Amino acid sequence: MLRFGYKVYRLPFRAPVRTNHGVWTERKGILVRVEGEDGSVGFGEIAPIEWFGTETVEEAEEVCRKFGGEVSADVVEQLPARLGCVRFALSMALAEASRADESAKAATSPARLPVAALLPAGRAALDVLAKRLEAGYLAFKWKVGVARAEEELPLLDDLLGRLPGYAKLRLDANGAWDRRTAERWLERCAERPIEFVEQPTEPERVDLLLGLAEDYPVTLALDEAVASLVSARMWQERGWPGVFVLKPALAGPWSELAAWIEATRADVVFSSALETALGRAQILRRVLAGGMTKRALGFGVGELFGTRSFDGPQLGPLLDSSWPDGVVSEQAWNAVT
Repeated sequence: MLRFGYKVYRLPFRAPVRTNHGVWTERKGILVRVEGEDGSVGFGEIAPIEWFGTETVEEAEEVCRKFGGEVSADVVEQLPARLGCVRFALSMALAEASRADESAKAATSPARLPVAALLPAGRAALDVLAKRLEAGYLAFKWKVGVARAEEELPLLDDLLGRLPGYAKLRLDANGAWDRRTAERWLERCAERPIEFVEQPTEPERVDLLLGLAEDYPVTLALDEAVASLVSARMWQERGWPGVFVLKPALAGPWSELAAWIEATRADVVFSSALETALGRAQILRRVLAGGMTKRALGFGVGELFGTRSFDGPQLGPLLDSSWPDGVVSEQAWNAVT
């Protein structure tokens, strides 16, 4: 058995995050800590996003409370798959405590991976685009579906007009569009250099999503629809021809996710769930070591919270092992009161 502890955090975002789900002003989650009999320590982060269909923070806290002061080494296998965020955090903590993370560090590739910069909704995207281009970013993700298409479509042309030919633009609708709006956007995107359009309609509209992917020469991506590994497998069985945008912090143990990607050769983008640097570093260390994607990482979230303990080192347009190695999990743990 290992000693177990947890801390619930509530961290306000430096700038509210706007999506069609509403305005997101703070991040709630749980940090977990395990300690072996030899004194080895491991940390993990539970960072649910309820509108993605994950467990709630309250449900996760109840699970942690029931553990009491200790957990077994096989606790992850004992938990149901629907507790993906809890299973992710515990698997990471147990790997650290067992020194399994050292092999991930040792295998880290010296190559660097590009990072996509997140552009805010509305006209603010134009100013942020200019700053991120100056900083050297080559890939961008713009939140759409927040305002009416009549307002956002002209902005798309403005953004593309300012984007160099070598750069890539992704659109993320967060499931906001109905059929008519999605078709209107995809007709426009078919004539423009868009890398992919992410989650154009609600995850439940399976036939519509598959139909749009078949009818338009625009690469589509699933995000909310593949929050868990179970749902990603289901969509693959349905014949999904596009990209899978995966948030590992929501999907369950990394080992299970990595095995699925390796076995199926799925076209994936790894994306942040707006977790703290603790959780991001654990994910990125493995992404760098695994070589499972050539697409820009969806981790260009900037300084979310305004403190080094929770944001980690400054992240630029290219990621190498220096960023996750610069994150000290214990600093985040100690910063939560």
